[in-house]
Amino acid sequence: MKLIVAKKAGFCYGVKKAVELAEKTYAENSEPIYSIGPLIHNRFEVQRLSKIGIKPVSSVNKVKKGTIIIRTHGIPRKHVSEAKKKKLNIIDATCPFVKRVQHLVKELSKKNFYVLIIGEKEHPEVKSLISYAEKPVKIIESINEIRGLSDGKKIAVVSQTTQSLEKFNHIIKGIKSKYKNAKIFNTICTAALERQEEAEKIAREVDVVLIIGGRNSANTARLVDICKKHTITYHIESAEEINDRWFDNVHSIGILAGASTPKWIIDAVISHMKGKDWLWKI
Repeated sequence: MKLIVAKKAGFCYGVKKAVELAEKTYAENSEPIYSIGPLIHNRFEVQRLSKIGIKPVSSVNKVKKGTIIIRTHGIPRKHVSEAKKKKLNIIDATCPFVKRVQHLVKELSKKNFYVLIIGEKEHPEVKSLISYAEKPVKIIESINEIRGLSDGKKIAVVSQTTQSLEKFNHIIKGIKSKYKNAKIFNTICTAALERQEEAEKIAREVDVVLIIGGRNSANTARLVDICKKHTITYHIESAEEINDRWFDNVHSIGILAGASTPKWIIDAVISHMKGKDWLWKI
């Protein structure tokens, strides 16, 4: 049996920084600490942080005093304003790549561009990006949604940072065919792109892929979509979900993980797999 573990598995820079910042904030503060929404999209890591005193809440309205941590995906500007009015201590753990897109949306909007955001309408990052626009923006989830755009507008396009490159390029091709002068900004983060490339490479080499990550993790979902095109793929959140029957007549397994998956969960999956003596007799 051959086991291939992705080199890029686990926390990206932005997530690692956010978790470290949250832990540092907890160590240095005696007052209550909250994240507005889950700090990252991994329920087990959010539970771990909650146990040490960093509680996720749905909105600033739920917080009367203490410190709020802005999640990696960012939060709408109005929520930041509300926190300032309540004189709450604000710790910004927004991913640097997301902050870059927030600034870009704001500047493009000021310059009278009609900003198109390629992404998921209900994703927290996209909701935060919308709030930085000075004028209405449009969220594009599929190429079909560009048909209703009126001609004559100054168009600028950005992307949710965890979008798949394949989908981004497909939609951009459609936009360029309709708007020759559209300004295109590929704002998919480099960590997401590297993981997508590595996922495709590994998926082409193995019989089965295990992808570890939250069910609500957009970047993990992209890895699942990519790998499914090439091999049998299972999306798991922890080692407890692994079914031994998945590996009947299997000679090679790939293990990948989303950018919000902590090392301790990845290590548990690897340990679980290596502990299956019968697998290694194949």
